[in-house]
Amino acid sequence: MKDIQSIRIEVKEGIYTRHVLYMKIRGQRDVPLTRTDENLTPHKIEQKASELAYFLHIPVEVF
Repeated sequence: MKDIQSIRIEVKEGIYTRHVLYMKIRGQRDVPLTRTDENLTPHKIEQKASELAYFLHIPVEVF
């Protein structure tokens, strides 16, 4: 738990804009928390990220 650095929201733009939620862990690759085919609204993805970050006491990053 102490190695979790942040929750990251990545916006992938193109024909279909996708928002993907990741957990950034020290010394490891980022772990995706949403499925690639899951198309959440920006409001829903921000809500999920903020709830998880609040629970874990870590920051949210947006890329």
